[in-house]
Amino acid sequence: MRNVLPAMAYVQSAVSSIAGNVGIAVEGLNASIPGDDRYHSNSGNTLVLPPLDPYGPSTRWFDVFSRGTRDCDWTAKTDISWVKLSKSQGTVGPGNGTDTRVLVSVDWSAAPGGTNSTTANIKFTAGCGKEGFTTWYSSPTVQVPINVRKVPSSFTKGFIESDKTVTIEAPNYQRIHDPSNATGSNITYLTLENYGRTAGGVTLWPQTAPPQTPSTAPALEYDVYLFTAVPKVNVTLYLSPTQNYLSDKTPLQFAVSLFPAGEAQAQPQLVRFVPDNIGPDLPMGWARAVGDSIWGLDKSHNTTTRWDVASEGAYTLRVWGLAPSVIVQKIVMDLGGVRSSYLGPPESFLVGRDQYGANNRTSFAPIG
Repeated sequence: MRNVLPAMAYVQSAVSSIAGNVGIAVEGLNASIPGDDRYHSNSGNTLVLPPLDPYGPSTRWFDVFSRGTRDCDWTAKTDISWVKLSKSQGTVGPGNGTDTRVLVSVDWSAAPGGTNSTTANIKFTAGCGKEGFTTWYSSPTVQVPINVRKVPSSFTKGFIESDKTVTIEAPNYQRIHDPSNATGSNITYLTLENYGRTAGGVTLWPQTAPPQTPSTAPALEYDVYLFTAVPKVNVTLYLSPTQNYLSDKTPLQFAVSLFPAGEAQAQPQLVRFVPDNIGPDLPMGWARAVGDSIWGLDKSHNTTTRWDVASEGAYTLRVWGLAPSVIVQKIVMDLGGVRSSYLGPPESFLVGRDQYGANNRTSFAPIG
């Protein structure tokens, strides 16, 4: 056994790319245009940015960069007046040029009213003739899907879907739903600030509380507004690494219920997320849970429930931690838009905290 240097490839800096001197790359993709590569179809000239809506990140971006041996002017222009570019022209190249990141945003006050979806097209030209974008590739285009929408004024608190995703930091619940108040129970939830991988964690309290059921335990309650009607919404909990400390015969569990706001609670789904020990070995999935400091990131972890969303509207999400060792850090609702990332998507727009059309929270950082 010995160290071996992996295969290396060298870029011929004295030669321009066969696709021309100017290249364009976009947020969320490894592909670049014009031209073809392992991430893009042969001779492709179009890339698509992640969507923009008033409840998601306020900007998306694309990069204009040098692929050649000479300076080249470039210009970019959108076909929709209320779609804005932080920069619409520049120069790339090894001399006086520089690679440029351009932010794409929307003037929501000028966007059409009501609810509609459209796509803006950003067209590019290069000032160095055939050496900018070579003739056998058509002029490159970056497309921007745009969703113009607004929640009803009656939705005064809670989280709002964007890009077919709702992400909630567990400590930011709207209320605690406690059906046992009438019995004088002292069981509640405690927020562990600055705990875990992102914002914090929430756990059943006191620590001496025995295992509970959804009918006896209080629940964390979150208000959410969903735009996308889909037959199955995946609700995944990110939970701190823990084991069945009362033995496999009394396993740790949580429960989830998702239902339209103001209607009767849907039957909670009870989930056992820590498998049995395998003989003298630890439970399956334990190594990944410890390595990532979370149950729920690996596909083998059983922390996801599935729910029908029949129509757009306000929904109530209830989460029960049914023992003190069940510590909820994050909740991710996937309506078809969640991308792979180590920490999960950033937290969604929260009414009362974030500003409509000016959400400056980060976007996503894809793996690969």
